[in-house]
This record gives sequence, C-alpha cells and structure tokens, in this order.
Amino acid sequence: MGQSLYLAAQPELLYGVARLLDLGNTFDLYNNCSTGDQADSIGILSDWEIVGQDLWASVYNYEGETNLSNRIHGEQTPIVGR
Repeated sequence: MGQSLYLAAQPELLYGVARLLDLGNTFDLYNNCSTGDQADSIGILSDWEIVGQDLWASVYNYEGETNLSNRIHGEQTPIVGR
C-alpha cells in the first residue's frame, strides 16, 4: 500500500541529527504553498495518485492470481483491463 508524504517531513538520519542541534527551529519548514487551498489541492491530488497506484497494483495482483489458478485448473484466463 502506497503512502503520500506530501505534507509530512521525510526522515533522514543526518537531518534528524541536525534537528537536535537546531535551537532556532530553522528546519521547521514543510512543503510551502501560497494558500491553504493550494496546499489542500496538492495534498488531495497526491492522495488520489497513491489510491490509483494501489488500485492498479490490485488489478495486476488479481490477474496474476487468476492466471495461476486457471493454469492449475485448465480454465480460460479472463482479460482484465485490456
């Protein structure tokens, strides 16, 4: 299952160590947008892209399971998504 990291900080070891020494909170900068609506739109788009990737992964997984099952039982393979 995919995960959108648009509005979250992406963790890295050196970045985490640097944050320990950052007394002025200069690293507290995330994905900046000019308006809240723009941030919402980009976040929603990012979420739907992950949903689409998960759906395609499910279709390919289903096709693979169906093909294997049909080969074992000698049945015809249905064509999905073509």
